Amino acid sequence: MNTGYLIYQAERPLSRAEQQRVDIAQAELVLKVSRGWHALTAPLRALRLAGRLAGRPAGREPGYRATGYPAAERLPGCQEAECLTGRVA
Repeated sequence: MNTGYLIYQAERPLSRAEQQRVDIAQAELVLKVSRGWHALTAPLRALRLAGRLAGRPAGREPGYRATGYPAAERLPGCQEAECLTGRVA
């Protein structure tokens, strides 16, 4: 392969038409990925909606805070001032 030409192609600015073709190709790729993701998650959305209609809560409690989770207190050798605040005493 001609490495010099590959470097030239990578470094040169694209013309307006070339950039437009690249943008269109990327937009089409994003559209296909988005539609695929939407199709994959449709069953989950249906289950969530069915749960809401049945009166079950949808997700975490509103007051949930990750920093208030006491898991770090149960780690061996972990001091509350060091693990939970990030400061070394």
